[in-house]
Amino acid sequence: MNCKRILLLYAAVLILAAAFHVPDTAEAKQQERSILIVYSTLDGKKSADVKMLDLIAGHFTSHVTVVNDADVKAADLAGKDRVIYYGQTKRKLNKKLAQLISSFQKPVTAIGFNAGQFSQFADLSLKSEDNVYQIRSTNEENDTSLESGIRVLKVSGLKGKALYTYKADDGKAHPFVWKTGKSNVYIGLTDLLNNNLLAAKQLRQAFGETPDSTLLYLRLEDISPMSDEKLLLQAGAYLHKRNIPFILSVIPVYVNPETGDKVYMSEKPKLVNVLRKLQDMGGSVIVHGYTHTYRYSETGEGFEFWDAKADQPITSQNAKEPATLLQKEQNFPNEEAYQNYLKPFRKNEETYTRQKLTNAIEDLTAEGLYPLAFEAPHYTMSEHGYQIASQYFTSLFGQVQLSDTTWKTSGAGPFVTNPAMLHGMTLYPETIGYVDQSEQNPLGKVEEHISQMIDFEGGVAGAFYHPYLGMKYLPELVDQMERIPNSEWLDIKKTKQTVKTDKVEIHTSGDGTIQVKSKVSAIETFFDHHQQSPLEKALWILSLIVLLFVVMFVSYTLYLRATLKKRIFKERKNRG
Repeated sequence: MNCKRILLLYAAVLILAAAFHVPDTAEAKQQERSILIVYSTLDGKKSADVKMLDLIAGHFTSHVTVVNDADVKAADLAGKDRVIYYGQTKRKLNKKLAQLISSFQKPVTAIGFNAGQFSQFADLSLKSEDNVYQIRSTNEENDTSLESGIRVLKVSGLKGKALYTYKADDGKAHPFVWKTGKSNVYIGLTDLLNNNLLAAKQLRQAFGETPDSTLLYLRLEDISPMSDEKLLLQAGAYLHKRNIPFILSVIPVYVNPETGDKVYMSEKPKLVNVLRKLQDMGGSVIVHGYTHTYRYSETGEGFEFWDAKADQPITSQNAKEPATLLQKEQNFPNEEAYQNYLKPFRKNEETYTRQKLTNAIEDLTAEGLYPLAFEAPHYTMSEHGYQIASQYFTSLFGQVQLSDTTWKTSGAGPFVTNPAMLHGMTLYPETIGYVDQSEQNPLGKVEEHISQMIDFEGGVAGAFYHPYLGMKYLPELVDQMERIPNSEWLDIKKTKQTVKTDKVEIHTSGDGTIQVKSKVSAIETFFDHHQQSPLEKALWILSLIVLLFVVMFVSYTLYLRATLKKRIFKERKNRG
């Protein structure tokens, strides 16, 4: 076979490979899709409901843009594959916005109020807002009962197909979700925070996504230097025996709430050995803060990236300093003046957050523990904090804080997502809770949430378990999770992750192995990261001086012994 034939055969193989190659569907969708979320709120700010919508939409693409209705420009719609409008409050929209969305040639999803001002929903009439306890999908024969009820808008006037109805006091079925003939969808909900499963279902249907398998994960939570290594090993070994990859949520430093004294992971070699063993047995380490405390509350109980006492972002790099209470935006003449006021506080928050995340990653790495993701203590952190964290981690576990004014509003959508508010991080949501032994039925709430995830299909059933509970509830928790049909356990090592600082880089490429590049030693980490009091520093200096004298003494003693041996040898030789 000559060279020309070889080249022709090679070209034919390439052409056939290109013709028959089918790209990964989910990946292709994510590369193609781009979503614009336009919202109307009372104060023009992103409410918790808007952020929940961001969390849901981020499941379908990592390219989500969130814009207030007053700020939308024609350029915002360019290249977008879908517009989602959310009217949380009734408002007469400006003509420019109405024209831009009305002329948008791709699908539009509208939620809540004001949708009738767009041509896609021109005939929409909202009759009333009702609190309902039974709803029915038009694809199902039976009603779905809702314990707490939901607020829905009664819809009429639209052409197309009703997707969901509810039964009103008159006994008749009234639609509140419609799909028009051009694939535009209207969803008659105003509260997305408490109705995220229903909203997620409708958006998944609007995007034409078929439910995949449900992803399961279980975190062994709040592992600190004071954890009982025997109970931890018992829990991890049990999960390993059941072939369940698990997550080790680790806090590298314990803080004594009464004295402020710190206990470091490096001071607990038995615990470190257990963690290394569990890491080899299928456990994946994630950073759960550095101390999981702020202002000397107990590790595991306190906050770390949010000042809970003042209920505001961190304003000081030193937790011993009293909090500076931030002024409200209404005290300033305009937003620019308010943002300028916040700059020095945000600088402090950034310095504080960077130091904590860097120390946590490098301390664990120095002990042979390789964190693959981040979980914020008590799920609390400002959006600015998430932006900083995204420069260290590619993934976040748990729930997210949905307000920059209070920690008391948090949540998560039902599936893996890449929302705009996390600045590139992927969220693996905690959706089914934890075993609460203070309850009469410690697993009761978990079981309720599992039932919801069974009904949802194809989401994430994420939970956590405290190893100090021993084995009393763990087998039942696992059994309950595994009753979810068509489910599989998440192994973080088999996903693509990157965790990095200036001195450490940790990568997983999806094949189950971890690649680590580290320029930091355990000794260097100790002296770099462990904050010493003046007395501790003086003791270290004194110890080094004593050590120096001991080395000099030993060296001099050895020198004298060597000299004496030489002299004795010479004397014997001379006598010889």
